[in-house]
Amino acid sequence: MRGPVLFPIAYVISRFMPAQGASWMPGLWADSECKKEELSARFWESTATYRQQFAQLGFRECGFSKVTRHLDRSWRDSGEVFYLDPSRSHLGMLVYAKVDPRKPIVPSVERVAIVFTAALHGRTISCTNNQNAFDPIPSQRVIRLSTLELELVHQRFLAELHNDRETPLAFPDKQSLQRWFDANQLATFENRVRRGLFVKMTDAEVQQALRNFPPPLPR
Repeated sequence: MRGPVLFPIAYVISRFMPAQGASWMPGLWADSECKKEELSARFWESTATYRQQFAQLGFRECGFSKVTRHLDRSWRDSGEVFYLDPSRSHLGMLVYAKVDPRKPIVPSVERVAIVFTAALHGRTISCTNNQNAFDPIPSQRVIRLSTLELELVHQRFLAELHNDRETPLAFPDKQSLQRWFDANQLATFENRVRRGLFVKMTDAEVQQALRNFPPPLPR
């Protein structure tokens, strides 16, 4: 399934990339959080330029995540870095995913996406270069740009905040960011359940899905 560019990686990956399977929802922070060293060498190689640009803009790493509970063997690798700017009110996100369709004529696909998000009172504003998404919920405004330039996405993000004129919420510590994040995830998920986009699995379907989990990838 596809959706607006938000987070975390278990939720984002299912929206950023062409639909290949599913992952556990609603995808709270703790569901996909990982240590920095758990992200693959390929992740660091593929995102090197973007990570340098985040640093040049003054953003600092504040969290890491990866898909751990997905139901599709075509997912080969994933990773995400969360960033906060010096004011701790501008959230950046760098997402990497690799999909192997496991078809002879279809090559593996690697993609990197960038997102900037601000939390306002009861709503969010996001700018991203992701183009694969369905409609956000009413409290989420998402501006999508067709560009590979991180700086262009950031400039548009700042312009949108300037035009909005509301001061974004700041996150003084990681715990405050996690609480906001989880609340946003639940609101998004519950909206989609009400609209019939997601339906609850039966106990039998859950047990079958657990049996079908792909084995851990080799390091």
